[in-house]
Amino acid sequence: MLDSCRLAKRRSCACRPTRSLFAVGALFALVLASGTLLAGGPSSPSGVKGKVSGWEKLLPQVYAEVAKPDSHRFTWREPSPTVKQDFRKLSANVTRDVCVVAFGEGDAPAHEPKVVKVTGGRITPSTIVLSPGSRLSFKNTDPFPHQLYEEKNPAWAVNPTAPGSTREWAAGAPGLHVIRDMLFPSVVMYIFVDAKAVEFDFPDREGTFEMNLPPGTYTLKAFFEGRPTGKPMDQVKVEAKGLELKEPLAVGGDSK
Repeated sequence: MLDSCRLAKRRSCACRPTRSLFAVGALFALVLASGTLLAGGPSSPSGVKGKVSGWEKLLPQVYAEVAKPDSHRFTWREPSPTVKQDFRKLSANVTRDVCVVAFGEGDAPAHEPKVVKVTGGRITPSTIVLSPGSRLSFKNTDPFPHQLYEEKNPAWAVNPTAPGSTREWAAGAPGLHVIRDMLFPSVVMYIFVDAKAVEFDFPDREGTFEMNLPPGTYTLKAFFEGRPTGKPMDQVKVEAKGLELKEPLAVGGDSK
């Protein structure tokens, strides 16, 4: 009786490695199948990558206004000779003041809601292009209130925005909309509303931008202070694999 039990126990132990190997093999096959399914799933959105150039030629209007002698807003001093010549000239901040936009052939849906920051005497970003129905949230990150309003729009009149709070704005009529602050003249934002604006992006410090776009034909334009600037790129064809522009999008100078 005892020998029979020992023999049964040995047989049971001998079967365990086989079952374990079978379980590992099944799990490995499942992982491979999952990988195959993921690889065959829907591809990520195509897009366009590129760079802008010439933004150092752009001068924000707020800088030009404060430089006037009768403005009495800043004291302009001679730059130190130790400061590089590139930094002595006032120019646009490409990450804040330039917006690259892709225009399609038909009407575009509303963009995802975007938060813009009011801080340090400026609004970031200072210019943007949206399709109708898009929404912006103006967030006051300063420790004091702002009194924002939209020019020529009584429906968005002066209203205090406390520190840490937000104020909503919705894109309606096509064209240029200008947001200002009653207390701080340098706080200004230019919003251009266009039904064909499919997507937008703000370049980084090096001028690089990237937009996710469905395959199609687009016109790329750079906007500065709510208006096109530089030379647009027409008939930009984006395929499913995406597109990387060979030539930079020039933003300095007048739009043609």
